[in-house]
Amino acid sequence: MKINNYLLPARLRLPGIVLTLLGIVMLLAKYKFNYKPDFLNMKMFAIYSFYIETKTFSMVTNQMLEEFAGIFLLCGLFLIAFSREKVETELTDLLRLKAFILTAYFNLVFIIASALFFFGFGFVGALVVFAVAWLLFYLLTFRYLLYRSEKTKILI
Repeated sequence: MKINNYLLPARLRLPGIVLTLLGIVMLLAKYKFNYKPDFLNMKMFAIYSFYIETKTFSMVTNQMLEEFAGIFLLCGLFLIAFSREKVETELTDLLRLKAFILTAYFNLVFIIASALFFFGFGFVGALVVFAVAWLLFYLLTFRYLLYRSEKTKILI
């Protein structure tokens, strides 16, 4: 079975890069410069909200910069990671599978280490990092394997 039947079109890689960069810029604006634009203070429906008081199934006002940045970052990385290469071969399918398996190992180690060394809201923060880390690790692993296989072809 060919893996590339389930991949996104290659043309979605560029929008993925743009979304990823936009997410990174938004997170830097929030955490490095403490930027909180007023237009992103929004009333949102919350299934569960816990700040000063706990609310369930109600409307809350929230600064949405972090949420939008996270969505842009996750969607961008997803588009980059799961877009086809310009030339897809059985070798790229094999490299994708190898990268995915290595990512599964990384994920297991990350979750176990998080459970052992982060507690309370620290663990929740680690899980938030994990949401991006697995995509980033898969992408870096696949690109490295692809680079290494192309370098090997040149030497032969």
